[in-house]
Amino acid sequence: MKGLTRLGLILFWVVLIFAIIYWPKLGLFPSNPKSINIFTWGDILEPAVIAEFENATGIKVNLNYYTTNEELLVKMKATRGVGYDLIIPSDYAVKILAKEGFLKPIDKTKLSFWNEINPFLLGHPFDPDNTYSIPFEWEIFGLGINKEYFQTHTLTPSWDMVFDPAVVNYKITMLNDPIEAIQMAAYYLFGPVKSLSPEQVVQVQALLTRQKKWVEAYADFRGDYFLATRNCPVVVASSSYIKRSMNKFPFIGFVVPQKETFITIENLSIPQASKKDRLIYQFINYVFSKDPLQKQYDQFGFFPSTVTTGDELEIDPEMKALLQMTTSGFYQIHFFEPILPGEEMRKVWIELKTP
Repeated sequence: MKGLTRLGLILFWVVLIFAIIYWPKLGLFPSNPKSINIFTWGDILEPAVIAEFENATGIKVNLNYYTTNEELLVKMKATRGVGYDLIIPSDYAVKILAKEGFLKPIDKTKLSFWNEINPFLLGHPFDPDNTYSIPFEWEIFGLGINKEYFQTHTLTPSWDMVFDPAVVNYKITMLNDPIEAIQMAAYYLFGPVKSLSPEQVVQVQALLTRQKKWVEAYADFRGDYFLATRNCPVVVASSSYIKRSMNKFPFIGFVVPQKETFITIENLSIPQASKKDRLIYQFINYVFSKDPLQKQYDQFGFFPSTVTTGDELEIDPEMKALLQMTTSGFYQIHFFEPILPGEEMRKVWIELKTP
């Protein structure tokens, strides 16, 4: 009996995983011709904006979510994009998807806002001519800090604050994404790199292993929680997550190390398999209008791509200053991208996370 129960559970999970991966390809999305299927992060599209668009246009928006770019890439490869009309990949994922032939070229003549996009966000190596991607929202990576703690401790913003044992005498949280954590460690050791030699891999792994001694948690989505509860005075995080906590807890702040940092651009891209261009461009133009942009920023804290000085929307003074310094070239910026083959990266990460 136990054997049959175990077999039943195994079959249940196999069917569930198969359905999740192949759901769009099997035509299991609603087939309403006046609807669009969007594959997105869970914290990018404000529900109120979606509802207002649906009410204004009669177009039904079906949302399906992923939690990492790797999940997006796996599903796009499994389905070849069938069933999706719009996706929101980060910078390096755009390059991979375009190379695989999964994306349609963007028809910029159908975009009412294209000339308003901040030039700072255009023409980057992952899509030099923005052939396949529309910058939608972006964020800056840095350090969330407990400002009260640093009233009595020295604060010199640098990556030493999370990597150097001579500086770190507190607990931190570190990024939980292997691509981001490995590249950040590599940048700390070697500066900007596109790949790692075997010797450099050893050094990166040694640095992350040493850092583990003062890591309270590896947390992408909960780093701000460790600040808010005063468990950690320093967390490695993105500006959007810290911004949300800054609104609730005045003692939380955000600093960018040494005039250099990483940014991530979340882009709108149209799968090659989509046949609903008219509806998609209608949706894209809608979410780039002022009221939806303000609602998106207020809810999630990402900088809209059409905002250049911060005067266009109501933006917190501290974040407005950060936006202006970054887009003016005050900070040298870098993008996250895989600098190790997938298998080698997973090996490094598993060894790091193994007790």
